[in-house]
Amino acid sequence: MSGTPETLGSAVAAHARAAPDRAALIYRGTTIGYGELDAEVRRAAAALLGIGVRGGDCVGILLGNTPEWVVTCLGAARIGAVVVGLNTWFQAAEIEWSLRHANVSVLVTTRRFLKRDFGSVISDLLPELSGSKPGTLRSARLPRLHSVVMVDRPMPGAFGWSDFLSAGSSVTEEELAAAATSVTPDDDMFIVYTSGSTADPKGVRLVHGNLIRNGIEVATRRWIDEHDRIWLGAPLFYGLGAGNALPVMLSSGASLLLQDHFDAGDAIAAIAATGATTYYGTGNMTQAILDHPAFAVEKVRTLEKGIAGISAHYKSLALDQLGVRYATPAYGLTETYGHITGGMPDDPTEVKLTTDGSPLPGIELRIVDPLTRKDVSAGELGLVLVRGRVTPGYLDNPVETERAIGPDGFFDTGDLGHVDSAGRLVYRSRLKDVIKSKGVSISPREIENLLVDHPDVTDAFVLGAPHPTYGEVIVAFVTVSTPVTEAGLRTHVAERAASFKVPHRVLVRSSFPRLASGKVATRELADLANAALGS
Repeated sequence: MSGTPETLGSAVAAHARAAPDRAALIYRGTTIGYGELDAEVRRAAAALLGIGVRGGDCVGILLGNTPEWVVTCLGAARIGAVVVGLNTWFQAAEIEWSLRHANVSVLVTTRRFLKRDFGSVISDLLPELSGSKPGTLRSARLPRLHSVVMVDRPMPGAFGWSDFLSAGSSVTEEELAAAATSVTPDDDMFIVYTSGSTADPKGVRLVHGNLIRNGIEVATRRWIDEHDRIWLGAPLFYGLGAGNALPVMLSSGASLLLQDHFDAGDAIAAIAATGATTYYGTGNMTQAILDHPAFAVEKVRTLEKGIAGISAHYKSLALDQLGVRYATPAYGLTETYGHITGGMPDDPTEVKLTTDGSPLPGIELRIVDPLTRKDVSAGELGLVLVRGRVTPGYLDNPVETERAIGPDGFFDTGDLGHVDSAGRLVYRSRLKDVIKSKGVSISPREIENLLVDHPDVTDAFVLGAPHPTYGEVIVAFVTVSTPVTEAGLRTHVAERAASFKVPHRVLVRSSFPRLASGKVATRELADLANAALGS
C-alpha cells in the first residue's frame, strides 16, 4: 500500500487496490475480502448521500459486531459523516438520550439482538415511523432523526438493508468523490459514549488522523501486519473496538474476526476454525475462555500476539494459561484512542506482569503531583497526564472538556501511576478510587493483587465504603475456585501488608456485575458494600 491513508474511508480503499483478495472481515464462516468490503463501503457511502446525509452529520449504529456495522461505519467515514456507536446494553431511555445528544440523523439497527427487542423500542420511541415513508420521518422526540435502517427484517417506515443500499443508485461517482475528498484528518470520525456508571455518558470525539496514526503505532508495537487475523471480543461500539481494533486492522491490512457478541465457547470455536493470530479481549473474557469446558490450549494455539491485560492476574492468564506468549500490556482510555503505551512482544514475562509499557511514538507522558501539578521523580506515584493523540473534547460538553484538557494540551487521565527507570508506565489506580481510611491513602489495586495471590481466589475488586469514624473502610469482593473464609482472606492480606491495608470486609461472589465495556459495575458493588456495612 503506497503512502499512508489519513482517513478510515481512504484506508479501506487503499487496501482494496493493493490486495483486493486479502481477507478483511471474517464472520460466521464467511470471509469478505478487501475488494468486496470496499465495494460495499462505496454502496453504503452512496446510500447515505442518497438519503440526505452530509459531512458532519451523525449516523447511529445499534448493532452487534457484524459486517453491517463495519460497512455502515466505513461508508459514513468515506463521506465525512460521524459514527455514533450505540451500546447494545442501553435501555430505551439511554438510547433516546444518546440519539438526541448526538443529533443523530440516521439510525442503523436490528429488530432483535440477543434478548433485546429493539423493534419495540424503536416503535415506542418513534410512533410516527409506521405512518412515514422510509427517509421521511418527522419525530417529535428526535427532530433530527429522519431515517431508520433495519438490517434484518423490515418494519413500516424503515429502510430494509437492501433498500437502503439501493438508495444510492442515483448518486454519481463525481458526487461520491467530492464528498470523499472533503474529509480531512482533523474531522470527527466517532462519538464514543463512556459507560456512564455514575452520571450521563460523555461523548468522546475521535478524529480520523489520530485513529489512523494510533492504529499504525499500536500495530507496529504489537507486531501486527497484513498476515494477521485479529479476534475481537470487545464490542465495536466500545473504545477498544471502534477506537483501536478497527483502526489497527485498517492501518495494518490485517483481517478482523467478528462475533455478534462475546461468547466464550463461540470464541474458542472461531479462533480454532480461522487460525486467529491476535487476541483482542479483556481480562474477564480471558477468564471466561479458560473456564469454558470446551477450552483446550491446542484449540487456540495459533494465538501469538495481542492484548495481555492491565492487571498482573489477567496478564498471567493471557500469557501463561491462554498461551499468547507475545501478548503485550498496554495502558490507555477511550479519550486516548485506546492505547498510549505498550510493552514489546519479546519483553521478559516479569516486565510484562509488572509494567504497562512505554509511550508509543508521538505520545508524551507526565507524572505530576495531583495537587500542585508539578512533575514528580521517576518511581514516585502521581497523576498521569498525556499529550499527543488525545480527544479534541467531549461532544457539547465544554465544562468537562476544559476540566480534562489543560491549556498546554495535556489530558488529565484521572489515573495514578509512576514511570520506572526504563521509562515504562506502571498504572496503579484511579485517583478518585483511592481509599482514604483513618487519614491514610490506600490503592485498591494493591489490595486486589494481594488477594489474587491467594491460591483459591480467581478475581478481586476493592473499593472504599463510607464509614462514620474512619472516613472510608476497605471492602473487597472476590470470586473463588474453592470455598474460603472471610477471616482466612483477611489473614492472608495481614501477613503480607500493613494493618491499615487489611479489608474491613471480604465478600465472596460467584461473579462481578459488569458494564458492556467489560469493566466492573462499580456502583452496583458499592451498593452491596454499603448494605454489608449496614449503611
